[in-house]
Amino acid sequence: MVEMTISIDIGDRKILRELQRNARLSNIDLAARVGMSPSTCLRRTRALEEAGIISGYVAVVDPAALGSSISLYIMIDLDQRIETDAKMFFDKIARDDRIVECVALTGTHDILVRAVVRDMADMAQLTMDTLLKLPSVRSLTSSIVMRPIKRAAPRSS
Repeated sequence: MVEMTISIDIGDRKILRELQRNARLSNIDLAARVGMSPSTCLRRTRALEEAGIISGYVAVVDPAALGSSISLYIMIDLDQRIETDAKMFFDKIARDDRIVECVALTGTHDILVRAVVRDMADMAQLTMDTLLKLPSVRSLTSSIVMRPIKRAAPRSS
């Protein structure tokens, strides 16, 4: 992917909005929804991809259908004094398939992890036997998602 700077106009924003709603739209359907000719729409979409504004297309999989039914957020406080320990922490996070998102934070906690586990035993294994045993983890707090309220990709304005 070659990243370049492009100017985003209202037409590009319409394309982004529609693709965020449904990334599987054909170019013809997308063009009709945004009021462009198919060739113009395809050219603009490719420019957005080449500029890195569209960085990929994903399938949103229902974890329950795969046997993982508990979603949780884990707030982690790190002891960041030893760089090799922090590297070990981030490597472990990257390799664990139960962890679907990890972000560094400002404020009270250092890291927020979103994980999806099969059951409470799997949650205990992740938190107690995996994360808390890492030398860089000082403490953690976990919260189980009772029900999702809203789940969507950020919209282009």
